[in-house]
Amino acid sequence: MSTSTITELETLLAELGLKTPIPQFPAADVLRKPLDIARCYLADVFSEISESDVENAYHSINGPNNIPMGDLAVVLPKLVHGADANVLAFELMQKFPAESPLFLLPFPEGVHLLIMFRPQTLPRLFLPYINDRKESYGRDAVLGLLDPSSPDSGRKKLVIEFSSPNIASEFQGKHLRSTILGAFICNLYESMGWDVTKLNYLGDWGKPIGLLGVGWEKFGSEELFQADPAGHLLEINHKINDLFVPEQVASKKARDDKKDSAEIESQGLFAERNAFFKRMEEGDEAALAFWKRVRDNGIQNYTRFYNRLNVSFDEYSGESQVSPETMTEVEQILKSKDICEESGGAWIVDLKKHGGRAGVAIIRDRAGSTTYLLRDLAAVLERHKKYAFDSMIYVVASDHNTHFSRLFKILELMDMSDLANKLQHVSFNAASQLSEKVGHGEYTLDGILDKCQSAVEESLQGNPERATLLEVAKGTSDLGVAALLAQELSARRASDHGFDVSRMTSFEPGTGLDLQYWYARVCDSIKILSNGASSSDNDVAALEDEDEANLLRSLVQYPEVTHLAYKTLEPAGVMVYLFNITAQLCSYFEAGRDIPKSADLPLYEATRVVLESGLKLLGIKPLAG
Repeated sequence: MSTSTITELETLLAELGLKTPIPQFPAADVLRKPLDIARCYLADVFSEISESDVENAYHSINGPNNIPMGDLAVVLPKLVHGADANVLAFELMQKFPAESPLFLLPFPEGVHLLIMFRPQTLPRLFLPYINDRKESYGRDAVLGLLDPSSPDSGRKKLVIEFSSPNIASEFQGKHLRSTILGAFICNLYESMGWDVTKLNYLGDWGKPIGLLGVGWEKFGSEELFQADPAGHLLEINHKINDLFVPEQVASKKARDDKKDSAEIESQGLFAERNAFFKRMEEGDEAALAFWKRVRDNGIQNYTRFYNRLNVSFDEYSGESQVSPETMTEVEQILKSKDICEESGGAWIVDLKKHGGRAGVAIIRDRAGSTTYLLRDLAAVLERHKKYAFDSMIYVVASDHNTHFSRLFKILELMDMSDLANKLQHVSFNAASQLSEKVGHGEYTLDGILDKCQSAVEESLQGNPERATLLEVAKGTSDLGVAALLAQELSARRASDHGFDVSRMTSFEPGTGLDLQYWYARVCDSIKILSNGASSSDNDVAALEDEDEANLLRSLVQYPEVTHLAYKTLEPAGVMVYLFNITAQLCSYFEAGRDIPKSADLPLYEATRVVLESGLKLLGIKPLAG
């Protein structure tokens, strides 16, 4: 029986012995979140037996912290304010309907009353629910509607900026982490119905390009560039930066000693760098020709790498693409509102004078050149005009926290609070072992994926049975990417996490290869059973032992997991959830079910639906033998 509409769902619920229509609550979405069905009926029961407000009863019901201990948890102090939890728990247990077709009798744990689904009802309700929805299970397109009450209202627009390396220097670990996290957030918003535009905002302008230009004039070789463009530019970058570091140290020391650093920065490589960038801003043909070569080479190099990661962008933008007219517009607004002031030849915003905490922001330096902040302010205005976005997310490491605080505050000072409120900085820890490795030794832009792939091949050679199931010849490179993504997305954004290639490319629980193996094994079992077979109601009713019930109860939680990820933009919760599913599969098969039986088919199908959806959400290409 289908459960795709309210009418169909209520018909099934009535057959299971539940009263219909389903109790109504504004926060409930029974067609997309199966636990909301249970919340509605449970709130109706607890409102009656505790004599509390029905809405309050609904909002006192949480998901479980530990699925084997319960499917739902009622927070007793929230249900009845000021009540003694122990006394209230006893009273409610006494009054709870013993013959509920959906729930077993509740049991207390601290300030919670835990409730479990009745095993006989569990598969009859939730297996059809999951398998009817297939790839839409766990998604919620209503969240992306301009008007949730009107499907024809159009979709909300998200612009998301991520990866965004600086083309004048090497691709760093923080850029790789931004790429992986940003792609996940794109997938997440698209699964929730948003219209997503993916931007790679390259650091392709400014004084770092000026310094690289000086390096090219000193160390550049046309022959070496033609042989290895990216490698030669990186070599030049290292050489010129080695020469520049002592001058930077001297300038910083002067500032630390409360002295004027202007004299130091008016000579040497400081002066040469500033002069080259000034030539770029003034349209010097030779300087712009060099810049264009660097930019084109960078985009070509990065695009190839992103393709290996299965990541794509709708637009390669960059600081160079921001129009001078828009920057002038920003400056005029700042000056007309007395937000910007001159200081030592530079134009600054002293945010402390305007209630901010982010110190002094430089809009145009004393050489008259534009700054990254000015270009970013102008970029926001241009993007809003171009895309009319409802939200814009920057996925950038935490070392840019001050920059974004300044950006948002200055927009507010420009009387653009509505625009500033649409912006969000999703930060992450820039100091991880990944950041320490990328760009060094073997861990170059492509080298890190090559190393993952070769480690996967070694791992598969030691696991011939799993290698056969995964059809290695077709998917080794994808397995290497899966290993990397699973390790990075398992860590919370603020985490300073480890980076162990040998561990991430093993079949240990909690790795990308283990996820792919169990997905492939489920698909293989479905193939064995699917030769024209179909399950009957009696088959579904047989799914009642503990291992089967625990697996299905976990599958029911999937929409809760995706909705929480949508709120927090943390991928780690999705990874932990999927690892829990595979751990249950391992237990399930070890309990003697290595030979699938026909009654298992609906459960395998539901498991495949959830694993495949979760993998795709994380950017991991599901592989099956």
